[in-house]
Amino acid sequence: MSHGTLAVFQHHPAEGVGRIGLWAQHHNIKLVCFYAPDDLPKSLVDYDGLIVLGGPMNVADNPAWMQTEVKLIQQALTLRRPILAICLGAQLLATQLGGQVIEMPAPELGWQDIRFNDASVLTVPQWHEQAIALPQHIAILAASAQCPVQMYRHQQAIGLQFHPEWDNKQIAKLLEYFADECPFSNDLQPNTLHNEQQTQLEQFLFTILEQQFKLDEPC
Repeated sequence: MSHGTLAVFQHHPAEGVGRIGLWAQHHNIKLVCFYAPDDLPKSLVDYDGLIVLGGPMNVADNPAWMQTEVKLIQQALTLRRPILAICLGAQLLATQLGGQVIEMPAPELGWQDIRFNDASVLTVPQWHEQAIALPQHIAILAASAQCPVQMYRHQQAIGLQFHPEWDNKQIAKLLEYFADECPFSNDLQPNTLHNEQQTQLEQFLFTILEQQFKLDEPC
């Protein structure tokens, strides 16, 4: 028996759910993946929550499919469905909360440290050229040296500018697809530090998922 069903918006064949799939399997949660721009649902009424993944698109381009997607994100907000939005997804979510997406002086690439409000630090994979600017009433929970908004929360929605879903298998897919453009070409060599980073990243993401999607257990 499924414990709930989450809609997932995917934007690129090499940017899948990664370790989110493992978490969903462990909790018997069904993920229904929609591949934008060709396959978006008409409504989110029948879903218990929404996950919006990343992608190489620029929010400023705002094609027709992106306009459709942000309407669905707005519907999820109106329905008070829990939302986890990652990278491009976090940028799209921010636009529906009164925020902006701005060009960065230089892209943020590879494994980088982010600092949370409690001063704890997490090393995370980054690959983005735009940054989020938010209204003052939205809580910013983490930042990096290059980007002042790495994690934010508003009501039932969380936005992450970085990629906690990227496990080693997901990074391998990025390397296969993007080759020399991928900023993680030297990061798949097995070593203790890398394994620790991935373990901490998994613990962080699984905690967020379990807190965010508090789905009812079956009777």
